[in-house]
Amino acid sequence: MARLYVLGGNGWVPSPKRSTNCYALETRRSLILFDCGVGVSRLSDPMMRLVLERVPRVIVLLSHYHHDHIEGLHMLPHFLRDHEVTIAGPGVLVTGFDCAAVLARFGSSPLLPQPITAWGETFRKGFSIVELREGRNKIAGETIEVVRQPHSDPSVGFRVRDVAYVTDTVVRAETATFAKGASVLVHDAWLDADDEALGHADLRRHGTAHGAAAIAKEAGVSELVLGHLNPSYDEPRLERMLISACDVFPNTRLANDFTVVEVRSKDDEDLPGGAAPEGPIATETGGL
Repeated sequence: MARLYVLGGNGWVPSPKRSTNCYALETRRSLILFDCGVGVSRLSDPMMRLVLERVPRVIVLLSHYHHDHIEGLHMLPHFLRDHEVTIAGPGVLVTGFDCAAVLARFGSSPLLPQPITAWGETFRKGFSIVELREGRNKIAGETIEVVRQPHSDPSVGFRVRDVAYVTDTVVRAETATFAKGASVLVHDAWLDADDEALGHADLRRHGTAHGAAAIAKEAGVSELVLGHLNPSYDEPRLERMLISACDVFPNTRLANDFTVVEVRSKDDEDLPGGAAPEGPIATETGGL
């Protein structure tokens, strides 16, 4: 059974309870990171250090190149120096340039002392940047399904094993097809019912909690995680948003950092370390 760890449940900027976009899927072969916001700093937590000891390679999947999804990339050499690392992103599909070219613009002098494209010297067990295309991709032994999505700059959604990761896009029927039968759906929930009723301008770019719940119900997933949460909302407002979503799809939770979600699949063997803990892990969350 694979496990999904929430390392960063917010969009845009961190808050006291949540860092920015990063989720880690542990399989027997790999640790797969969905996006690389500053939530990747949670790899310093003792729980995640144990996870890293269990896997030889890490695959970083980038949904697009807005800063709250890539601003943790510069931390990878610190956490993953002893791992084989692959960064995979949808370059041509969403920008017209290949992934390596896009990352070269972000990660080079004067922004970084060593260009991301030269990190082969840093990761002793191997480093590569891979271009993702729409449809089925095979990356370091893992099958990655990719779908292009509308956003202010286009993004992509991922399906890996029985996890569907759909962020920075609107609520749309195509997502229900893409996520059909998944164990876990992580869906953009930037807006709540109040903003939806007001016709908020971000409805052209982002999802809603109520809409994500409707998609989860139609897709027949086992569990919904409301992600890319809005840091402008306080915790009572987020709880009201969660209750509204649960009215549509009861097995819904907020993307609270250090939550561990079991990903149930008939094809998976149990991971080492026993069953996943229930709910969020109590841990120190400072130092963001």
